[in-house]
Amino acid sequence: MNKILKNKSGNLILELRKESASAWLTIKRSDRLVDEQDILDLLEEAGIKTGFSEAIQMMRERGLEKDFDIPFPIAVSHNEDSSHELKLHYHFDATLTKGQISILGLKDLAKLSYANKGDCLAAYSDNIFEREGSIYDIFGELISPMAVDDEQAQRLAGTKVGYEAGEYIALATGYPYLDDDGQICILDSLTIKADCCDADEAIRSPLALEIIGDIENCNIAVANTLKVTGNIKDCSVFCEKDLLVEGSIIGCVNPGIQVLGDLQVCSIIKSRVLVRHDVRFRDSINDSTLALDGSITGLTEESNISGSVCQAANDIRIGIAGGDSDTEIEIAISPFYRAMLMQMTKELVRLRDENEDQAIAELQERINRCEAELDKQLNAFLQRDPNDKKRVLVSTKVYPKTVFRILKHVYPIKNAQRGIELFEKE
Repeated sequence: MNKILKNKSGNLILELRKESASAWLTIKRSDRLVDEQDILDLLEEAGIKTGFSEAIQMMRERGLEKDFDIPFPIAVSHNEDSSHELKLHYHFDATLTKGQISILGLKDLAKLSYANKGDCLAAYSDNIFEREGSIYDIFGELISPMAVDDEQAQRLAGTKVGYEAGEYIALATGYPYLDDDGQICILDSLTIKADCCDADEAIRSPLALEIIGDIENCNIAVANTLKVTGNIKDCSVFCEKDLLVEGSIIGCVNPGIQVLGDLQVCSIIKSRVLVRHDVRFRDSINDSTLALDGSITGLTEESNISGSVCQAANDIRIGIAGGDSDTEIEIAISPFYRAMLMQMTKELVRLRDENEDQAIAELQERINRCEAELDKQLNAFLQRDPNDKKRVLVSTKVYPKTVFRILKHVYPIKNAQRGIELFEKE
């Protein structure tokens, strides 16, 4: 409800309009002269302190004139202006669309900024320093920010993006963009053909990556999951999450394959593979070195490990063990981190010979983290449930020249036999 104030003579009427947060003055036509002090007294009584210049601006913009018996604005709050509405501030290039990002190659994508999971992509703001004009109402009070319509705001959260408390959060690592409806989205995966992989230039991707076809002589680092529909041959691959290879890993030895998630593959041949979690393979592991902190599982009765050194921290289940060459199959404490530590220590010796001080400092920090994780794995092993016994199961056939180890116990095989099952002993 509006409030009306009058002077003693009754020829000045000051109306405080609540909805528009403004004050309007009416000068009644009469024989009495208008006393400027009466106007100032009314403004003081109403508590009006600001908004006078805004009122003059309004009169100019609307073509209003002062005349008897016609109300005119004498003070206007900038709260009436739509410019005080909460603004959505994007923390990425909001001109990008999914179509523009999808057609970019890996080299072009590397030039763009991507968001990590949990990053704030956009947020509503009522920063007083971004307002146009006064930040106070006509009474000298700081204008309160408008509340966010959460239901409406939620509609702007698109693919892989969440909304909470005025902020839009990335639910996955990837490149942010606006879709055709103005929704904030994340592109978190990319598919490329194998012929896009240049042997002379490393591939780096923060996205989940799928490569169609066989890749050879490539250096690949993916901060997400990686899928290859063909073979990986003579490559160096680092994958921070799961690696799925529909073909085989062949001749990858320097430094080989490193996976911080799970690995699923058809075969591993003449390669060096380090995996933080589990390995599942369909056909064979031949003439290779495999170290992992999870389980090894052969997916068929014909799955075979031969001529290789395979170490796992958990159970090993395969179809066939051994062949023409010496084969070692072992359950040990944290083979993955022990292998990583050995590899980094060798690299540290090389860097010291070359006096690479900065690289030495960075590598030493990684070594310290690896040693801490190895201690953590050892403590977890010592404190595990006594009933959690490790097991090796070969379901179909075991050939001579095969040696099994479960912690400190060794089981050499001298004669071919039909399968074997070994349990951890005290």
